Amino acid sequence: MSEEKDKLTELRERIAAAKSKPIKAGKRPVGRPSSYEPEFCDIIIELGKLGFSHAELAAELDVDKASLYDWAAAHKDFSTALRAAKTHEQAWFEREARDNMKNRDFNANLWYRSAASRFREDYTERKSTEISGPEGAPIQVQHKEEFDPRNLEPDQREALKQLILAAKGKAS
Repeated sequence: MSEEKDKLTELRERIAAAKSKPIKAGKRPVGRPSSYEPEFCDIIIELGKLGFSHAELAAELDVDKASLYDWAAAHKDFSTALRAAKTHEQAWFEREARDNMKNRDFNANLWYRSAASRFREDYTERKSTEISGPEGAPIQVQHKEEFDPRNLEPDQREALKQLILAAKGKAS
């Protein structure tokens, strides 16, 4: 655990150093300057390895999640790093579960609900039912005419009546 704390302290120092870089001289763009720094790419991957979610990444960088997504849209390297961080986050999460499988205090239900929420693509149960005919062939549908007892012969109607009464327990 102290190893993770040491790593987190180091990453926070790197974030502070990246944010304190002097503003470049030259033509200034219109509008508020982005707080994005290319160094954030490596940092968010390392934070992902510690199990940090997108919300936690944003909090460490002191921005909102929308800024992360804006940066990902504007900077291909950051987009790649953000996806890699998510993969590392999931790996960390799964490792925690695997390492605690025999721990009686491990709350597997809470872990599963968290995993299903964080990693929907891999942990959401999907119900898919495929119905097919023999050997995967399409099902053959046959249309049958509706049954009309008026089309029966008198002796067939009487036999049907006896069957229905017998089924109801009222046979005569």
